[in-house]
Amino acid sequence: MQIEKDKILENRMRTLVRAWAKLAFAGRIDKNIFILNHSIATKVIRYYAQDIEVLKARYGIPDRVQAPKIAGLMANAITKFRPVVPIDGRQQDIENSDCNELLSIYYGICVCANFGENNYDYEAMTVLVSKPEFSDWFKRFIYLLRERNYTSEALVMVFETLCFMAFPENVNLATEKF
Repeated sequence: MQIEKDKILENRMRTLVRAWAKLAFAGRIDKNIFILNHSIATKVIRYYAQDIEVLKARYGIPDRVQAPKIAGLMANAITKFRPVVPIDGRQQDIENSDCNELLSIYYGICVCANFGENNYDYEAMTVLVSKPEFSDWFKRFIYLLRERNYTSEALVMVFETLCFMAFPENVNLATEKF
């Protein structure tokens, strides 16, 4: 059982690093200014593991966890611990960066789009982000994560709703046996 959990947490870390890399190499996060801190990212993954155990107990989830739950819990952990950090701690006006919020939202969307080892619903993601409403939704989501109060369960609901609209085949896809 522990070996299986370790594999799942390793997969969460790999997905986090891949999401970070995609954002950095696409220019959405400036990789010359920011870096994904491995120690803090590890803390994100450990917190996710604790949070998922609470969620499973609260809702009586026997084993496998659906993608929106993973997305919401990881988004919460990313915004809580902020693993994307400045390379140079003396930079001015860095406190206004939304790179951790961007990473948490992108990570959640990737999970909802079934962003696994060899699969990725790139077409569905392209359709989603090309919708005129997406930009406003995204800006409101960034504001929620930066300025308002929320729970991990509220973020699960956000990603569940997103799945219903953009990735309906993945809403009940139980992806992780935890």
